[in-house]
Amino acid sequence: MKLATTAARLSAATAILLPLALTSVAQQPQLTKQEIYHLLDAHRYQQAEQAATSLLTKNPGDCTLNVLLGLALRGQAKLQPAFNAFRTATKQCPQSIAAIEGAAETAFLLNNPEAKSLITQVIQLRPADETGYAMLGAIDARAGDCTGAVDNYAKAPTRVRQNPPALRQYAGCLVTLGRPSEAVLLLSQLLTAQDTSANRIMLARAQAASNDAPSALATLQPLLTAEFRDGSAFLLAAQLAETNNDTPKAVEWFRKSIELNPRNLNAYLAFAEMSFNHGAFKVGADFLTLGIGQLPSEARLYLARGVLEEQMTQMDAALSDFQQAHRLDPQLSFAEDAMGMLLSQKHDPTAALALFEKQTQLHPDDPLLQYLYAEALSQSENASEPVIEKAIAAASRSVQLEPTYQPAHDLLCVLLLRHNDLDAVIAQAEEAKKHDPYDEVAIFQELRAEQKLKHTEKIATLVKQLQDAKAHNQQARTKYILEEAQPATPN
Repeated sequence: MKLATTAARLSAATAILLPLALTSVAQQPQLTKQEIYHLLDAHRYQQAEQAATSLLTKNPGDCTLNVLLGLALRGQAKLQPAFNAFRTATKQCPQSIAAIEGAAETAFLLNNPEAKSLITQVIQLRPADETGYAMLGAIDARAGDCTGAVDNYAKAPTRVRQNPPALRQYAGCLVTLGRPSEAVLLLSQLLTAQDTSANRIMLARAQAASNDAPSALATLQPLLTAEFRDGSAFLLAAQLAETNNDTPKAVEWFRKSIELNPRNLNAYLAFAEMSFNHGAFKVGADFLTLGIGQLPSEARLYLARGVLEEQMTQMDAALSDFQQAHRLDPQLSFAEDAMGMLLSQKHDPTAALALFEKQTQLHPDDPLLQYLYAEALSQSENASEPVIEKAIAAASRSVQLEPTYQPAHDLLCVLLLRHNDLDAVIAQAEEAKKHDPYDEVAIFQELRAEQKLKHTEKIATLVKQLQDAKAHNQQARTKYILEEAQPATPN
């Protein structure tokens, strides 16, 4: 009885109060633009969004309201809807700096392709805007365009100094462009602001690239302790010690680097190069064997070990490693990678040449052997006309057996140019570019052939191709440096 009475009373109260509540909501006044500004200043973004949305239902063409909506949405990290609101505002008011700036900054945060053109518009309206230039620098750095990044960052010195990621990217690009001394100044500022291991290592690398090994080692010194567990610092220190002819210290630090990071490919390759230079071929080969145990699919380790085995006249083992390297990475260039050690002043190529000649006779259908034989012939001291012809035949056989083997195409272009067979150079280069349109070697050899033939109408096209290839390949090489330039967790 009591429950029924209570329910009846609640029902009656609801019947009276509900209409009053609805009337209150309906009569709630809409906020003005000025009040929405105040909400944004107070970081009350959700309320600002609701108020701007409400006003836009009556004034959908008001670009100021769309800007306010964009700011409210961006304050809540709703980036795509915010960009849409700003973009609508730019269409409604093409000269509105607030609309363009909001769209540009949000597009930048989204990595939207429109960011660059929108930021350029902001700079056209405000030429002294350092923020715009800093964002353009970051966009160029993301794309691997270091020339553009450096040019734009240079126009935003204040913003760059205040932004550690921008300092890292700016400095990384300066190193990539061969201007490490300028990078040292920026990285010193960065280290003062953020003393992290990543920033120390990056500064030391720039100092080393500036031929200032003592300063680089001094920068690394706090990291060369038992407590520090980053093998990259010890690897760089080992390379610097070897530069200073302190081989015992270099060996110690190489071992420490590999102990801390047993899967660091560069550590094994650097140790192998040092071993080669000191004639310690077995020590280097043993280290590479350890590396292969950790990285059994890394072609360059087999290639480097083959070089050292060849020096110890272990020809069968060397050839086996060369073949395994080729199986793992058919595009690996023996001339440009570890085989470069074979061509140093310390190496007598006679044994290698004899080995490859014998093996090509035993295995005439092995493309790698044909390539190695052609490479050895091209580097022989007696590179007479008959020798070059033999090299051309071997390289041609390699390409015939494996049409997608780019290093063989490149070598054949070089050999044909030395033989002055210009039409064949052009044909071979064109074939190489089908597989890799950014093949700098092929394009350059074709350009030289066209210059000799005085085909002026083709030269300009090839020059442009070479410039594009260099830019493309530089961007690819830049990625490693820029990835290292990302913020690191402080020690």
